[in-house]
Amino acid sequence: MAEEDDVMSNLRARGILAGISWAHRSAYEQVRQDYNPAGGHTQGWIGYNAHIYLRDRLDRVFQCETYAVPPGHDSAGRDVLAEGISDRDSRSMPLLPAGTVVRSDLNGSPGWSAAGWRWLLASYEYGQVAKIRWTERSETKQLVARQPHAVDDGGLFPLATLPGLPPVNSLPDHERELRQTLVLAHAMDSTTTDFEVFFGRIRWNVDHGDAWAWRVDLQDNGYSSPHKAQPGPTQNLARTAGDTVEDADVRMRRPARGENGPRAIGEA
Repeated sequence: MAEEDDVMSNLRARGILAGISWAHRSAYEQVRQDYNPAGGHTQGWIGYNAHIYLRDRLDRVFQCETYAVPPGHDSAGRDVLAEGISDRDSRSMPLLPAGTVVRSDLNGSPGWSAAGWRWLLASYEYGQVAKIRWTERSETKQLVARQPHAVDDGGLFPLATLPGLPPVNSLPDHERELRQTLVLAHAMDSTTTDFEVFFGRIRWNVDHGDAWAWRVDLQDNGYSSPHKAQPGPTQNLARTAGDTVEDADVRMRRPARGENGPRAIGEA
């Protein structure tokens, strides 16, 4: 099975792609609602706030960080997960078992892991997803783009051109995570307020070629539709729980969120 098919079918079966798509839609609809160009908001404002909202929504739907489940509980509770977002978003938010996805940051860049795969966030200029120059991005994104991959895209670092490379299952945990790190790229047009989101493996495009070994448009493939998570074997990066979790009756107080922001918009 091709890497893209393996990743997407695995994440979809667990309801994770539905969670990612919900997080993106909720975050960008909030950006669109708050955006006020006449009041001085710029493309930089969009990028910064989209990053903050998207990080929050991903943590929220996957019950990570601020929304983590305290010991002895099965879920953070619908009321806690719904606090601060619209009724529409709270009603449409997929409810996945806690622990299906875990936080897995890389060099200060927020990341999430599930089923053996990690993803980071990256913003870009709307409509230019294929032209992102990873060679000009942060050291973290450059590191990810340089990783060998299973796709023979005619460029640098496909596994077929690297004989003797240790198989991923033989690598230490931190090297395996790095080898299997993907990117969730997001953008919004400041004039039309249209937005888009892509998910996939980035490539070291020093050749000025496509920025991706493979990518999927999450808005055009039905991944945002509700999808019941299916049980699967325990993976090395995130545990898989049962199919359903009942709403908690007890409200849990969330700890205050730190105010430390990213070093750059969607970059670390």
